[in-house]
Amino acid sequence: MKKRMLFILTVTMTVLGMSLAGCSSSDNKANQETTEASAEAEEKTEAAKQPEEGTRVAKDGADMQTEDPSMPTRIPMEGGTKINMYFGDTLITGVLNDSETAKALIEKLPITQHVSRYSHDFCGVTETLPYKEEEVHYGWLNGDIDYATDAPYFTILFEDEDVSEQYGNQVNIGVITCPLEEIAALEGDYDVRIELAEEGAAASADKSSQEENISVSEKAKNNSLAVYFSRVGNTDFPEDVDASSSASIQAEGGQIKGNAQMIAEWISEEAGCETFEILTKESYPVDYDETVDQASNEQNEGARPELKTEIENLDEYDTIYLVFPNWWGDIPMPVYSFLDAYDLSGKKINVFITHEGSSFSGTIDTIKELEPEAEVTEGLAVRGGSVAEEEDNIRQWVKDK
Repeated sequence: MKKRMLFILTVTMTVLGMSLAGCSSSDNKANQETTEASAEAEEKTEAAKQPEEGTRVAKDGADMQTEDPSMPTRIPMEGGTKINMYFGDTLITGVLNDSETAKALIEKLPITQHVSRYSHDFCGVTETLPYKEEEVHYGWLNGDIDYATDAPYFTILFEDEDVSEQYGNQVNIGVITCPLEEIAALEGDYDVRIELAEEGAAASADKSSQEENISVSEKAKNNSLAVYFSRVGNTDFPEDVDASSSASIQAEGGQIKGNAQMIAEWISEEAGCETFEILTKESYPVDYDETVDQASNEQNEGARPELKTEIENLDEYDTIYLVFPNWWGDIPMPVYSFLDAYDLSGKKINVFITHEGSSFSGTIDTIKELEPEAEVTEGLAVRGGSVAEEEDNIRQWVKDK
């Protein structure tokens, strides 16, 4: 009897063991299949993140052309707003789309936008514009005109689209419509004049009708030029210069600018005009005290520093905004050189000056003596250490004129 029970128990355990082994084997197989499926899914997800070689990676659902690599990749929006962008004498044409950001920019046109050349784009700090979060994406296509939300920046991107996915905060507002090489060939910094093209969808009113209705003040604005002399533009500062080391230096958007330059740029934006910087062939010292001494010596000697910039189309302008710092109670000698070089007869000269307590001093009378046939007007005298706080007042002064 005991032997029979032992036999039954042994058989039962053997069968049970086989059953458990079978369950374990099935579970292991299922787990393995799940793991493999998960790994495969992760690989596919990761692969989807990485652009294939030669692919276009702007993540905004753009319509693209791939037949002609010399032209922008993005296909311009049909019925978009055509614009002209003037990089000095070079015209870069483009089309803006109907995004909220592009519409806000169109409302501001014409504007002058300062940009600098980098490895794959021209970029510059711009005014804050509205945008929709769903339109913010990674990457760009060659030829894109983008608004970067992180600074914010206005940027025209002309190459490196295939490695652009690492760059975020992009909102596409349009695309250039000329060959890429036309903008890629440009170098340096520009004050880019951006305006509606005559055939733009937004310029729906007839041009002749616009000219009939345009006000006298608006015509004056369109024929204006903001001329400025700044210590920053005439000094070879090191890249790591401390903007707080001098009241004549301001930091804006990661760049150092002179007080006079900032004022001229605000004037340019409000008046819709270009800027012109008075630059000397010989640079001024980096050390502020040495610059002060040199300015004093130049004044005592009646020096006329030689200039390396010139205005070729002065006859086109009716109004000159002249911006400069008060040096030793007088006009900087490079500005004397400028006034000696140009006959401003019949033009209106609006004078803006930065100072540390001397205000205009005798500069208005001096300019009247140098340009007796011009209409010389006091603009604003702004303390160098308070330029940033005076932006609204400067803009309003220009608007009121």
